[in-house]
Amino acid sequence: NMKLIWITQAGFIFETGSTRIVTDPYLSDAAEKKGFTRLIGPPLSVPQLKPTAIFCSHDHVDHLDPLSIPKIADSYPNCVFLGPTSVVKSLKEMGVNETRIRKLDKGEQTEVGLIRLTATPAFHTDRYAVGLFVETQEFLIYLSGDTLNAPGFETDIRHLANRRIDVAIICVNGRLGNMGGDDALRLVKGIEPRVVIPMHYGLFAENTVDPVPFVTSCRKAGFIATTLPIGLGIGIEDLLAGRLP
Repeated sequence: NMKLIWITQAGFIFETGSTRIVTDPYLSDAAEKKGFTRLIGPPLSVPQLKPTAIFCSHDHVDHLDPLSIPKIADSYPNCVFLGPTSVVKSLKEMGVNETRIRKLDKGEQTEVGLIRLTATPAFHTDRYAVGLFVETQEFLIYLSGDTLNAPGFETDIRHLANRRIDVAIICVNGRLGNMGGDDALRLVKGIEPRVVIPMHYGLFAENTVDPVPFVTSCRKAGFIATTLPIGLGIGIEDLLAGRLP
């Protein structure tokens, strides 16, 4: 059973067997220089992270953390780093050896352990930004990344998935190039996942939103929907069975 752990914002750990895929780990205060104040501290430290691979969806400080990434690279010499063209460029500038970097622009795939990763389209202020499919034989999870809901977006995601999406994790903060609740609900209705989880809220005082109206709207539309507690592992099978946190 795959386990899912939310580590704030768009940061998640996808764990199955000995494989741990970590997305967008923001573990520092790097965004304070840009005027964003943390509401809560990071739930995990670098020594607790234990990643097999790090995926960064785009080159913004709360997704590609310039203070944490070099520490992760030094602490885990076997960890690989994944992301689109803009991320690859910045990873090299941070000193990550290019032999440890795999480019994932939209539509491109790679495998890490028993997990297949596919970069999905996103429409954000970083033109290279992507979302992510995290796939095993049992499950398909969609992580939207930072994105707006552009025309045809739902169709693109459904075609790329080529199977039922089990869990969709959707940005809902509604500012700075991201969907708000109404557009996020439209995406959910278009891709019809089994379970819906909101993300990208609750970390910065200047960029957050109450996720409850979105969750309520998803439930009224017939979907299993829930917020996740930060730092607590939840089994995908439990989510699909409606055993919510």
